[in-house]
Amino acid sequence: MAGKLFEALRDRLVLRSQIGKRKLDRTATRRALDRALRDLGERFGALARAGRVTVPAELAAVVKQAQDLELRLEQQERDLAELERESPAGSTT
Repeated sequence: MAGKLFEALRDRLVLRSQIGKRKLDRTATRRALDRALRDLGERFGALARAGRVTVPAELAAVVKQAQDLELRLEQQERDLAELERESPAGSTT
């Protein structure tokens, strides 16, 4: 009886470890896909800005949104740099 219980417990642990490993593999694949899609988007955006590709109508709004966000980020970085230059030397904030 104890042997069967031990085997059932062992089988359950093996199954749970396999599930855990597959979840980790899935997460790693999802992260790799996210990186690949981000890289694709960055490359497409650069080509679109350079006028080397025509943006399909279905993507025009998304490309415009990304461009607007890039401009906003650039402005925020300039504003922050200006504030940091204005801060008195030695002040901690």
